[in-house]
Amino acid sequence: MARSLSRTLRFTIFTLVEYTRSGRILVELAATTIFFYIFLRRWTSAPPPNYFFSTVALFELALSFYTSASIMALGDRPQGYLILARRVGRNGYLLGLYLAVLAIAVALYGLISLATALYNPVAGLTLAGWLAGTTPLLLNVALLSALLALMAPMVLPASARLTVLALIAVAFSGSLIGGQTLAGLPGPLVAVLSVLRTIFSTPLLPAFTGFELALSRDYSGLALAIPLAQFSLTLGLLALALYAFARREIIFSGA
Repeated sequence: MARSLSRTLRFTIFTLVEYTRSGRILVELAATTIFFYIFLRRWTSAPPPNYFFSTVALFELALSFYTSASIMALGDRPQGYLILARRVGRNGYLLGLYLAVLAIAVALYGLISLATALYNPVAGLTLAGWLAGTTPLLLNVALLSALLALMAPMVLPASARLTVLALIAVAFSGSLIGGQTLAGLPGPLVAVLSVLRTIFSTPLLPAFTGFELALSRDYSGLALAIPLAQFSLTLGLLALALYAFARREIIFSGA
């Protein structure tokens, strides 16, 4: 167990080094710099905590989407056969790529937070408040990265990816289909769509409530269960990705 963990961590470091050497990290650094200057540095007064966490949360999710796609593409190359053959194993290989995505996301979030604290501190935000908002924010990043790892071409075939996307579309159908369009559909179809939307949107509740928790930073009552739900869903998605990757014939497609 310890040896497998050590190999996974070494592969994560190797992936980060290769990602940096390829120059792809410059995209994230440039985007982070531009984001900080436009949305945080140019404020003439101290930004409120809700503004900081809402804007940074959305930026981190968008950045994680790009980083996940880039690192999974980096791993989806014929060179990966050599790494798998050196006892990293399929689980270690996919986990190493996933941990590399998280490392970049967390590091850039730390840079944004540090730069904000130095140049334009958030109004009334203490270290405890920052930790309270940061925890659900980064858990959402981990959750999205796990979903994108599952959706990677080397993990799921095209048909399975389309199925997952269809389920996500059904979960968000309330936002995608307007009231007039919905009113024009047959009654039975609207009822079925409503039931399916409720079923498939339930697993997404930890992400939505986690975003709200990052803004409120109020852990009273049952709010303590939200980070646990986020973490559990992340582990579930990772386990599903590892299961699918372990049982699929590996044919790397990158050059």
